[in-house]
Amino acid sequence: MKKLYTFLVLLSILLITFLVYSNHFNNAFHFDDFHTIVDNLYIRDLKNIPSFFSNAQTTSTLPANQAYRPGLTMLNTIDFYLAGKLTPEPFMFHVSIFLGFLVLGVLCYYIFLYLLQNSLSNTLNNNIALFSTAWFLLHSANAETINYIIARSDSFSTLTIVFSFILYFYLPKSHKYYLYFIPAFLGFFVKELTMMFIPLLGVYKLLFEQNLSVKQWFSGKIFTVIKQVAIPLGLSIALFLFSRTKTPAHWDSGGASTLQYLFTQPFVMFHYAYNFILPINLVVDSDWNIIPYTDDRGLAGILFVFGLLIIAYRCSFEVQKRPITFGILWFFIALLPTSSIFSFAEVLNDHRTFFPYIGLFIACATFFRNSIVEHRLLEKTISKWAIITVSFIFLSLHGYGTRQRNKIWATEESLWQECTIKAPNNGRGWMNYGLALMQKGDYTNAIICFQRTITIWPEYAYGYINMGIAKGILNDKVAAEANFKKSIELNPNVPEAYSYYAQFLMSAGRIDEAKTFLAKGLSLSPNHQKLLEMQKTLQTTPNDFTAITTINPTPENYLNLSLQYYNKGDFKKCIDAAKEALKLRPDYDLAFNNICAAYNRLGDFEKAIEIGEKGLKINPNNQLLRGNLAESYQKKK
Repeated sequence: MKKLYTFLVLLSILLITFLVYSNHFNNAFHFDDFHTIVDNLYIRDLKNIPSFFSNAQTTSTLPANQAYRPGLTMLNTIDFYLAGKLTPEPFMFHVSIFLGFLVLGVLCYYIFLYLLQNSLSNTLNNNIALFSTAWFLLHSANAETINYIIARSDSFSTLTIVFSFILYFYLPKSHKYYLYFIPAFLGFFVKELTMMFIPLLGVYKLLFEQNLSVKQWFSGKIFTVIKQVAIPLGLSIALFLFSRTKTPAHWDSGGASTLQYLFTQPFVMFHYAYNFILPINLVVDSDWNIIPYTDDRGLAGILFVFGLLIIAYRCSFEVQKRPITFGILWFFIALLPTSSIFSFAEVLNDHRTFFPYIGLFIACATFFRNSIVEHRLLEKTISKWAIITVSFIFLSLHGYGTRQRNKIWATEESLWQECTIKAPNNGRGWMNYGLALMQKGDYTNAIICFQRTITIWPEYAYGYINMGIAKGILNDKVAAEANFKKSIELNPNVPEAYSYYAQFLMSAGRIDEAKTFLAKGLSLSPNHQKLLEMQKTLQTTPNDFTAITTINPTPENYLNLSLQYYNKGDFKKCIDAAKEALKLRPDYDLAFNNICAAYNRLGDFEKAIEIGEKGLKINPNNQLLRGNLAESYQKKK
């Protein structure tokens, strides 16, 4: 009967979680999704999967972001294949990530239950574990990770760590040959944080298997535990060193001073803990910076960390409180990869807490259980119903908060508009909001946003790239070219700078210069979709494209012919050639783009909008077409 009750409650929790997240499955790609998924041609062919494990450049089109995460790229490739679309669309990615999230929730239930039972046997443990599972699945802060597609690296790697603990707790036979370590080992290829499984397991062994308080850890028993985990620990270190050899030299975490970054992190941890309790300060990209040594926040953060560690220390002396110690230490250990000596460009990200928060769920579950048992709250009818009512309201608020976060993550415009409000000193937030406005054809306000980016971050190349794009669309060619050149001067390792400058040069008929910049961009990112498409268009062919299409009437050759007519200013013939390409390939979105651009030059904005919308239905991620369509709407107004 108890098993049936647990099954039905778990099933209900999963169903409620689905209903809460039902408005997120079509949420857009955001931020790093574009260079790792949308523009990454490697994920469009399953045959490329073996190369992911030997070539880190397959993970991203941006050289500075090409970390060695072959498992992550493989997951993206599988989802792209399952979707069966010509270009990446978010739906299948969201479905896959969400199913993994539900599986993780069920595994967390068994983690919570095991730790509760092994610290104090009580009939209340099952209900506390179920409540904690619902809290984990509905927690508003976790929506930051589940909505952000490339953050599947956090959710999936956490799944492998929890699965390793499940094997260790419930299948003693897995201890032989360290079989329990297999999921965490495989998870490393998705994200390196799975290395933290070994120190977490060591803490568990000291607290529960060796039955030691923290004060007793530094006896001879700690060496016994180190010996027990020596082999998986050695494998983790070896795997980490191997991954470093596979990481390109141009990969860059973007971090500043290591010591200042470390000094900043205690207050960042306070922010994370605050959002765990009251998740109202969530934002996709914060404007926090390194904290100066003289700043009071640094001392406040240190006091907070010290206070939590004191609680963990004191709770370790009583068996029924030891999961609190384990949970608090889980929180800190899980944060080590991003909140210690490894400095990153962003001092905090709210999606980084997905793995660390499980420790706080463990600690809170134990605290609630101990408080209810100690004060015999369920023996009184009033207090019993008060607990049930408060729990229901508490979970409902988290469910509501999660649905609201889903709405914020629905589009680029809503996500980055919120960022400009909550993090007004974040230059990237203003830039991305400007991009969203530019896609709507609101170039005036987009330029204002890009100017804010350049003012806040005067050395940020992407701000100048997008300013150049906007100025180019408004026919301010001098300002557009100046901004493109400035972006390349500031950061010559950004492929996008070369692709958009080359596009600008092509539209001006400066073909030889365009070829030069395309070659430079492709030397940085050889499989960059936009660069490859433009290179294909500008490949050396006989001047008489009409003859070529007669001899070899392919969609690509008609598209080249269309572009040549466009560059010569013969827009009617440009349209005719592109239409011939569509006869051969009806879903050729690049041909729709040429027709839309030509109608814009002819001043027939109604037809430009009509053809542009048809093209976007085929490939919603065609940024060239989005820009031309936005111009159509702007000029029509």
